[in-house]
Amino acid sequence: MKTFIKKFTPVVLLLLQLNSYGQMTYIGLKEEANVRNAQSYLFNNMVETYWPETQIIDNYLYVPTINGIYRKNLNTLNTVDWELYAFEGIPIIDFIKNNDTIMAATAIWSNKELLLLSTDNGLTYEDYTPASFPYIEDKGRILRIAQNPHNRNTVAFMHLGQGGVSLSVDFGLNWAPQNTFIGGYQDWFIDFNPNDTTNIFHTGEQIYFNSYINATYDNGASWSTVESIPNHCTHSIAFHPFDKNIIVSAGEERLAKSTNQGLTWVTVGFVPEYIFKVIYDKENPNILYASGDTHGDSDDLRIHRSTDGGDSWHVFYEETIENSDGILDIHLYSDKLIIYTLVNGVYYLDLNTFNVNNVEYENELVVYPNPAESFIYVKSNYTINNVKIYNLQGNFVKVINKTSTFIDLHHLSSGLYFFLIDTEIGLISRKVLIK
Repeated sequence: MKTFIKKFTPVVLLLLQLNSYGQMTYIGLKEEANVRNAQSYLFNNMVETYWPETQIIDNYLYVPTINGIYRKNLNTLNTVDWELYAFEGIPIIDFIKNNDTIMAATAIWSNKELLLLSTDNGLTYEDYTPASFPYIEDKGRILRIAQNPHNRNTVAFMHLGQGGVSLSVDFGLNWAPQNTFIGGYQDWFIDFNPNDTTNIFHTGEQIYFNSYINATYDNGASWSTVESIPNHCTHSIAFHPFDKNIIVSAGEERLAKSTNQGLTWVTVGFVPEYIFKVIYDKENPNILYASGDTHGDSDDLRIHRSTDGGDSWHVFYEETIENSDGILDIHLYSDKLIIYTLVNGVYYLDLNTFNVNNVEYENELVVYPNPAESFIYVKSNYTINNVKIYNLQGNFVKVINKTSTFIDLHHLSSGLYFFLIDTEIGLISRKVLIK
């Protein structure tokens, strides 16, 4: 049994008041939760993959780091104070919590302490690694833990690569392997469909660079790959608040949607980022937010938004922060977007400073005729900088670098395309069918 003393500390000791960058407000953990620094340190210690998963539980934001789990009361956004909550000195990648009981996955290259368990709200902990877990170099590690929202003793684990998925129905006392699927290059996501918990999804990228979305519809008895795209990775999935059939996935410069519980998927947007997270506004599921990391060198942080249930997307907010490296995770809490960056710590964006339900400017952009044949018009009350055209597979087809609204389509074959329209108010995507 190991013990540590919980600490309450302002994590930026010389900071006397909050710093604001534009409309995003910094609330701490820039040094403590720097993901890129953590990845470099862990790589030198034989750990190849580290993408920590943040959570909001009972008004607290929890952030796993290489020094344990920090948490912050979200009713105190006017300070940069955080509590070093659990597992001090241990690199944590993900965790689940039942009242005072915490089970955490570590980023340790070992056959021990892959899992830790605390039954006193993080004051003490013990090694909880099952002997049955695979240990093949780094392959026994757990990258994600998912908890059944309707039966919190049922837990699914996503292992790295050869380990596949394991399932426990008694909060980790006993485990059973659930599939033989081998990811191996990037394994990112596992979770229960909250509207049908017999349905579990497991996503990432295979060793030959094809994305995968694996799914079971019978509590893990059988699994199938419901989507796989070349040169792509599926990072996460967002479930509709109450409709089991509607699901949105986030990946490398691509957002996709399913309306039949993940059996088939349709691309709904191409964006210039690797999208790590997409979330629903649970009060209004027509509104979604997505964000990630710009592919290539950029100091821009962008948040994309949909107001039609995920069918089309535009840039909702953009801010430049020097030496930034993208956004790993976002949450929606009390009309605020909580933003966890890769190197700059945690921020929030107050949506009350925006008219988030005003979609007038989107409707002022018109693409017609649609379906189209030999030509199409793009019209807007805002200045159009350029229009980029992508095919359904996400391949770039053409860019129109002029403000003219007439686009000749004679060179394009029949099919579904995405027009990414760069305007003075941001990027807006539209689906276009060419006959």
